[in-house]
Amino acid sequence: MQQNFDQIIDKLKSIERVKKTISNHLRNVNNSFCIGPNEEIPEKFMINSVELDFHDINVVGVDGGIVKSSLHGLDLVVHRAVGVNFVYKKNKLEKIDYYPSSVSEPDKNIIIEALSEVDLSYCFNFIRQTKEIEIAIESLNKFKPDMILLDGSVIPHYITKPQNEFAKEYYKKMIEKYKELFEFADETTLAGVIEDSRGNKFCDILIRRVFPILQDVLPKESFDIISKTRDSNLLYYMLEKGERTCIFNYTVDPEHHPIIKEFSRMTKKFMSFYLKTAEFDRPLRVDFFANKDPLEITRKVSSFLLNTSGHTGYGLPAVLIEADQRAKLSQEDLENFYYDLINKAGNISILSRLRRENRPF
Repeated sequence: MQQNFDQIIDKLKSIERVKKTISNHLRNVNNSFCIGPNEEIPEKFMINSVELDFHDINVVGVDGGIVKSSLHGLDLVVHRAVGVNFVYKKNKLEKIDYYPSSVSEPDKNIIIEALSEVDLSYCFNFIRQTKEIEIAIESLNKFKPDMILLDGSVIPHYITKPQNEFAKEYYKKMIEKYKELFEFADETTLAGVIEDSRGNKFCDILIRRVFPILQDVLPKESFDIISKTRDSNLLYYMLEKGERTCIFNYTVDPEHHPIIKEFSRMTKKFMSFYLKTAEFDRPLRVDFFANKDPLEITRKVSSFLLNTSGHTGYGLPAVLIEADQRAKLSQEDLENFYYDLINKAGNISILSRLRRENRPF
């Protein structure tokens, strides 16, 4: 057993050594190799420094929370989203406001439909994201910000279009809300910050566009390792604080992407980059809506994120940290909803807890 464990440790260390070596080679060729511009990447270099320039700015951050529970005959959902408005003047935070409020009452729903676990999971996800986008739209109308940051991508994420007709209605409502947001956001900067990206799009770009010129110096196992590596893992070594990757298209084939194709004429307006805001944290992935010059949007967003992500070990901006704290829910919120139903409806069968939660042993 110990020998097997030691082999695992040795393998992990070996893989990370290769990633560090690859990162060093990529940094060494950065200024002499142009990865773009092309149909996929609108700028020259893989690695770019972020300007520390920080102007007066009005920003809204939006995050949501959800707790849910399955009972004998239905499912309970408690969810909420909050928009946090930070106004900066002369490099200082001058004003904070909230929408709908700093301590808003969560929404409560029940799902009586007999859904599979998969379809039920879809519905929970659709409900949460729809609420966040509703609050984003209403916050845009209220605060008229220069920039709005979503917690998560600017397109629906972690979803698949369901086949079940009941779940499909929730999906359609969510897509319509996103379309509405993109229309409203035409005069502002709209970006999404992904805290824990599991994507490997940037690694794929490196394999296709950069590795061929480095094949004589890279370790022989480089292609295999990087093809299985998440972007943020490699970029932890490749980027230094205050640096970002080149901008790249969210997908090379937007017309056939299962989600982006839902947004018809907007399909080519979704772009991404990675940014390292904290010395001892992994880079953030940033997706944005390129309604204007993508380079100008990237300069604006990356400068703001770098200047307002103050913790050396946690790279999120203060406005999204505050939105998270205001939106999060607990099991107590769910329990309160459950007991309100019991008190008013009585101890009826449909409200019985699942057996696994009531075992006498």
